[in-house]
Amino acid sequence: MLVRADKDGCWLSAPGQPPVHVPGFPVTAVDSNGAGDAHVGAFLALLGQGHDAQTAARGANAAAAYAVTHRGPTTAPGRSELIAFLAADRLTEKLARSGPR
Repeated sequence: MLVRADKDGCWLSAPGQPPVHVPGFPVTAVDSNGAGDAHVGAFLALLGQGHDAQTAARGANAAAAYAVTHRGPTTAPGRSELIAFLAADRLTEKLARSGPR
């Protein structure tokens, strides 16, 4: 189960396991329209590419943070935008090794 917590990231829980907090990314939000869609889309895409749930949740948090820094509902990042947004984050290396750009 995944529960989004806006700027605070999300909580992730597997059956029989306690919930784990996956922190968000601090940004200055200009428009929250589409952030939830960006989060869900990134989470599912990363799971589909074989990433574990915690890595997918961190990537989803980054995608939502990216989305709120842009105006409009269609602001979810593609892989290259997500990698650029994450820059020095350790998740960048995992994302760069998998899937198309």
